[in-house]
Amino acid sequence: MNSVIEQLCKSLQAPATAKRYRDAGIGLGFILLNQLLVIPVQILLNLHSINLPAPILVMLLFWSLMVIASYFHQGTGQFYSEHLRGPTDFLGRHMSLGFVASFIMLNRDHITNAVDILRVTGAFVITTLVGYTGSYFLASGIFKLEYRCRGRRITSDDLESNNKSWPSPSAAWPAPPTDRSHNRISQLPPISVALVENTSLISIAPTKKDMTSQIIDCLTRTGPMWICIFLIIAVGIPVYFATHYETLIEALFFLLFWIISVQFQRWLKGSDGLLLCPRLRSILVIFSNPVVITWALGTAYMWIKVAYTNRTIDLVISEFHRHNSLAECMRAIVNGASPKSHIGAGDLAGPILDAGIVCMGFKMFEYRKELWESCVTVLTTCCLLAAINIFVNVLIARALGLQREDAIAFAARCVTIAIGVPTMHNLDGSITLMSSLVIFGGIFFQMAGDWLFSLLRIKDRDSVQKLDDGSGSDSEKAGAKPLRNAGPDTTVIAAGVTVGINAAAMGTAHLMERGSKAMAYSGLSMTVFGAMVVALTAVPGVSEAMASLASR
Repeated sequence: MNSVIEQLCKSLQAPATAKRYRDAGIGLGFILLNQLLVIPVQILLNLHSINLPAPILVMLLFWSLMVIASYFHQGTGQFYSEHLRGPTDFLGRHMSLGFVASFIMLNRDHITNAVDILRVTGAFVITTLVGYTGSYFLASGIFKLEYRCRGRRITSDDLESNNKSWPSPSAAWPAPPTDRSHNRISQLPPISVALVENTSLISIAPTKKDMTSQIIDCLTRTGPMWICIFLIIAVGIPVYFATHYETLIEALFFLLFWIISVQFQRWLKGSDGLLLCPRLRSILVIFSNPVVITWALGTAYMWIKVAYTNRTIDLVISEFHRHNSLAECMRAIVNGASPKSHIGAGDLAGPILDAGIVCMGFKMFEYRKELWESCVTVLTTCCLLAAINIFVNVLIARALGLQREDAIAFAARCVTIAIGVPTMHNLDGSITLMSSLVIFGGIFFQMAGDWLFSLLRIKDRDSVQKLDDGSGSDSEKAGAKPLRNAGPDTTVIAAGVTVGINAAAMGTAHLMERGSKAMAYSGLSMTVFGAMVVALTAVPGVSEAMASLASR
């Protein structure tokens, strides 16, 4: 046992492993520190009846500060690469956990009319196809026109240097990535000896790990899960029995569900048994989306709670998610309300989503040169499609027979929920249907995004120099720099704009998870498109025209 603990400590002290856990710790700390800025800004916006989400404004603030700092100090970019990129990537990989609470709410807020469900499904499919196709080709065309006007030549990626297999394993929290070359590298010394001694290579026996090494590897990969279980037993359960306040233990359970979901999908991606069935493996990976699995586990937890407490599902869900934002919770508590009656486990998912959105500002700083070269494309495409979509989507929904409120909900089909709610208030649309459309639109891209990018041969990930020859230290391998291609790629820019407009924050979160260069364009497009939708629907003439279209 002592040898296992000793080897485990050595494994955790390895540079690459230590960096992953350090990035995770900094990322978790940033979630808390970020709320110190987001909550006051959101309260200030609410007091002045400004229908904008504070995380978007804070994201733009950090982006601006980083850009200004880099202008005056050239070491800003290096500081970001060494200290901020790791925590930013960690938050981007797990930002989707913040959407689970909204997904759970569908157990309470749902459509009961079967005919309307068919109509909504048809309208969703049509508007999604039109939205993705139109956005991609419009952004691609505008970008080509922009570069012609600038008198510059668009460069294409080298197919050989940037060829990537699909699907790539998404990093778990914060487990090391699957490295299939380790077994081959471990064979190099015996092979070298065999060649020098001129002996048969067949005589070389395969290297096998002993039981202790296998235990260490398992504990390192699944460490976050055991940490969460320990917190549930040592903190969550005692707090619940002492205070009868179940928010903490429920939050830890949902965190455990998320970790299990991420680990399960990662196991499918790296499973040796599924390598012989690549199509089956791809299908299983698609349908093992962590958001979907976490939602399924969370829904089962809610219904078990309903059966155990003899309460209705509406009451259980209402206690799980009480307010639209943590700022509303804090405002109620400051006014004298009890935290027990105003903060549920679902409300604690908001800070995770807020931190992920703010980190998009750091990623946009990372790709600031690429954004500058395509800023006209992003702004023009978002403004045009915002003006078109709010009318076309409503017309399509109304043509399929949906009622006025449901048809208007399609005007905000592809913005974030935080932006869609004030839009529905301006237009008197269905907030329930709008939230459902946003969630399922994001889930659609999260599940099918990798397949679509592979099908369209969109090479959106940086080529990383891997030291697979066995040379170099662990720190050198962990610090390998991405090799970016010279010049922008039309398909990557068009794909990023398309995802930002049609899949909003959930789509952008998936691009961050897969390490996509399109993430910067998606984050900026999501922000501009959402702001334009809110601005347009707040104009009295536009809102009256949309109401007229939805009533025909």
